[in-house]
Amino acid sequence: MKKLTPFLLLCVVLFSSCHTKTEKIADPIPEPKDTTIISGVYHFHFDNFDFWTLQDKQNTMSASLFPTADKKILAELMPNGEAESAINGFLLRKNGKYILFDSGLGLDRGGALLDKLVMLNIDPEEIDAVCITHCHGDHIGGMLTNGKASFPNAEVYCADKELKGFQGDKNTQDMLKVYGDRVHRFTAGDTLLGFIATIDAPGHTPGHTLYEIGPLLIVGDLLHAAALQIPHPEYCARYDMDQKKAVATRKQVYQYIKDHHKVVAGMHLPYSGVMEDFGKE
Repeated sequence: MKKLTPFLLLCVVLFSSCHTKTEKIADPIPEPKDTTIISGVYHFHFDNFDFWTLQDKQNTMSASLFPTADKKILAELMPNGEAESAINGFLLRKNGKYILFDSGLGLDRGGALLDKLVMLNIDPEEIDAVCITHCHGDHIGGMLTNGKASFPNAEVYCADKELKGFQGDKNTQDMLKVYGDRVHRFTAGDTLLGFIATIDAPGHTPGHTLYEIGPLLIVGDLLHAAALQIPHPEYCARYDMDQKKAVATRKQVYQYIKDHHKVVAGMHLPYSGVMEDFGKE
């Protein structure tokens, strides 16, 4: 084996220092560095997949959304009468496929998720699948743009129980009509695409679904104001359709996160939308 000249050795050292990933997936992908913020895009690298937060909108949650919460606790945890929040979508890249989790508000309602894909040089036509946590407008509003499929080549996955619960909802009806037989109904507990576990999490909506990929748990709208609801899962936002079930689900999932040391991605967690130490004091 030939020895490296000092110049070549220097090149190797410099090249290695700029590429800290131990493994890359086979197909080329955009290369934002780990934990680098690009105007509402945040990239995480797990053992065998890449994951991006796509911030659809930055916002806050008002204390008035939690009418059953103790006023002293609200004053302590939401001292300005509000808590940091967001509307997030998430993008996963594994086995050469792009999989989107929720689609945000949509361009006509001020959502920026499609703009975030542009920042990553990803065309909406490249999205292979969309997994929906539930059918509220800030989660499926981005499925259509000007009445057409925003992701024309994507297969769409949503819990059958959720679609039945929202069968009278116009956004849901429009999505079903446009995507047609590319909408796949599943039962919680099914595995999607060979590696995405689905978990029933009712309360916020009838078929609200969590998605688990290895160490990562995508929790949808399990909570809306992290500053309040992580220490106090007993408090519901007005958005929870069945508050008794929502509280029970929150407590059960929090325990699951703790027991299994899950990394949590939430559609309303403040930016970056992902927490590795969820619930730790």
